Amino acid sequence: MVVNDNEAARELVKRHVGNRPEKPRHAQEIRARYEQDIRQYQELSRAKVENREQRLMLYAEIKVLGWCLGRIEQNVLRDIQTPVK
Repeated sequence: MVVNDNEAARELVKRHVGNRPEKPRHAQEIRARYEQDIRQYQELSRAKVENREQRLMLYAEIKVLGWCLGRIEQNVLRDIQTPVK
């Protein structure tokens, strides 16, 4: 009976791993996306058109990516406000 439970659990894990749409990102990918989103957020902030929803979505994503990188919130806010070269 224990063997069947272990086999069933292994099969369940195997199916889950095989059907995942995305795999976890590497730290380099997260960092690149973080920096890209900051540049895009700053460009939208300088634009003359109304883009509040886009900026809010980017702002939320930047904060989550910063959290994934282990950055504290004050540093994330500083990164957002500091012009990118």
